[in-house]
Amino acid sequence: MRIVIVSIIIILFVSLNLYIRISTLKYYKELIAKRIQFSFTDLFSNVKWNEITENKYPQDKVLLNRFRKHILITGSVFVLSIIIVILMLFILRNNI
Repeated sequence: MRIVIVSIIIILFVSLNLYIRISTLKYYKELIAKRIQFSFTDLFSNVKWNEITENKYPQDKVLLNRFRKHILITGSVFVLSIIIVILMLFILRNNI
């Protein structure tokens, strides 16, 4: 039973990782094609992000906001899935 559960967890992690990489790469290619540059830390600061989208790249504001939203959501989903897996494994360890 444990092998099945661990196998399912591994398959889910690999699938989620592939989905995140493929979908992020699509946005990243668009940003590279338009030569848009920003720091990774800018994604987490609303003030800096608004400054970038309003001042540096106003014509690409929609693309930049989609990319930022995608990164923040997929990062949150990944962290949440790790927490759920840890809780499941902890419960499994104590029950079996």
